[in-house]
Amino acid sequence: MHFTTQHMQVSTPDSEENPVYMQDWFTAIAAKDRILRVEVVEDRNVVASLSCSLYRNPFGMKQAYNLPWVRVSGPIIDANHDPARRRKLVESLISQLPNNRSYFLTLSNEDDFRTFLASGFDGELEDNFLIPADQAKTWERGLSKMSVRHLRSAEKALKISALEPEEFIRQYAEHLTMRRRKPYADLSIARDILIEATRRGQARVTAARRRDTGEIDAAVACLWDNGRYYYWMTTRRPPGGAQRAPHQGAVKLLMYAAINHAHAKGLTFDFDGVPSAQVAKLYAGMGGTKSVRYKVKRGTTCERLASVVRSPVKAALRNTFGRLIRLKLN
Repeated sequence: MHFTTQHMQVSTPDSEENPVYMQDWFTAIAAKDRILRVEVVEDRNVVASLSCSLYRNPFGMKQAYNLPWVRVSGPIIDANHDPARRRKLVESLISQLPNNRSYFLTLSNEDDFRTFLASGFDGELEDNFLIPADQAKTWERGLSKMSVRHLRSAEKALKISALEPEEFIRQYAEHLTMRRRKPYADLSIARDILIEATRRGQARVTAARRRDTGEIDAAVACLWDNGRYYYWMTTRRPPGGAQRAPHQGAVKLLMYAAINHAHAKGLTFDFDGVPSAQVAKLYAGMGGTKSVRYKVKRGTTCERLASVVRSPVKAALRNTFGRLIRLKLN
């Protein structure tokens, strides 16, 4: 069991068939900060491993999450193992996870999800959207009328061009600052991932520029592996300032091009998570088919007690501040 990014001097499972987020090169970059890594070693070979990032919440409670910028994760195991053997390896990894820490993970597949549940984790299905590769010739039938209207308008006002990884991250950071927000994880990690993915031929970064001025209204960065093409990061210029408001179809135009690029490569387009109901509506309007992702968690006794108290306290605070605001407005 390891708490650093250093690996044992033994061979590791082949990761090329795993989701891009679980491939060795990606994990090596994402594991920049303090991590927990557990392994199963047989004959000096690592036959299974699991890595996650270590944090403490504002109350000092120990927690572990997926590595930074990793949308789905879980045990990395040689694909040659049969299901029963894989289940035993996953159980062995879970048994090594320290009990003095709470875990919040999004897993890559249903089989591992079931094994985690059987090992005492709580589970939750999270919404996601896909456009399967076999729908390459029919997916546009699922576009909403609004999406079609926005796309037609965007095609007239915008053009799509390639963007360097460093410039994408700069734009992403600038747009966050304009919104007075901070990234959830270190952007230098995302930059290094994107540079390496581009070098390996597993990334595409594009921008939607105004045809008249060349201004960037939006940009997206996509990653892919042998089966899926992920809508990984996106940024849209906030309205305001001397510039015109970004075109309402800018992101949709980039998404449309990315979907077609995925299908040209014979890959399923993965919208890569749904952060809000508004985004779910956007993805459905772009022809997405509803899917799920597998979330698991296991809390310490303190974490479970805190979660019981946390919701009523939040509700009480909302009600109190809500009454104060209403009194002030009146």
